Amino acid sequence: MSILTVEERELLKKATTLMEELLETIEVMQDEELVRDLRAALKEAEEGKTRNLKELIRELGLEGKFRV
Repeated sequence: MSILTVEERELLKKATTLMEELLETIEVMQDEELVRDLRAALKEAEEGKTRNLKELIRELGLEGKFRV
């Protein structure tokens, strides 16, 4: 016999996941250096300073180690 219904257990799992995600977000937002790095990375992406994954794998000499 269970105290919670299947639906209540599923809702509890979703609420737990949401709380964990919120805690991770708070941790990130408290790390000023990380926030600064994330903002810089987003700016670079918006400016088109990116490369595709295949190009990066080739630059790092990791061909054949990943399927892309």
